[in-house]
Amino acid sequence: MLQEFISNTKLLVNTLGFKVFDSVEDNINKLDNNQDYFYINTVRGINAKGVRTSDGFAVLKNSIIPPSTTNSIADYLIKIIKSLFQSGIIDKGNKFTRDYIFTSPSTAALIVLGRNANGRTEWKIKNGRTIKQIEQ
Repeated sequence: MLQEFISNTKLLVNTLGFKVFDSVEDNINKLDNNQDYFYINTVRGINAKGVRTSDGFAVLKNSIIPPSTTNSIADYLIKIIKSLFQSGIIDKGNKFTRDYIFTSPSTAALIVLGRNANGRTEWKIKNGRTIKQIEQ
């Protein structure tokens, strides 16, 4: 009986557009197996893998970000990065310890690159096509 109540509550809340009961893993697992993975790899040692989700853009576990940010990065982004370190989502080796969903590809790219960026042009699939090119 309780399990049925929980199931109905999840269904109702999700139908209203709130994903409060879905974990990051649930959202990642719901992805289409044919979904393209997107990458950002740079000479600064950045090696990130991500995927679009219904809730935004997920940077996947083991993605590596740079050890520092540029001077021009916005203060709110520095706060987000510090929060990700404090919560253990990114470890001392600058590596994501688990999948993490950002609200957009651009927010994910900003964090991954440590600088201002447009996620629609930074994230690319294996053949080099960007999110922007795929969407057009």
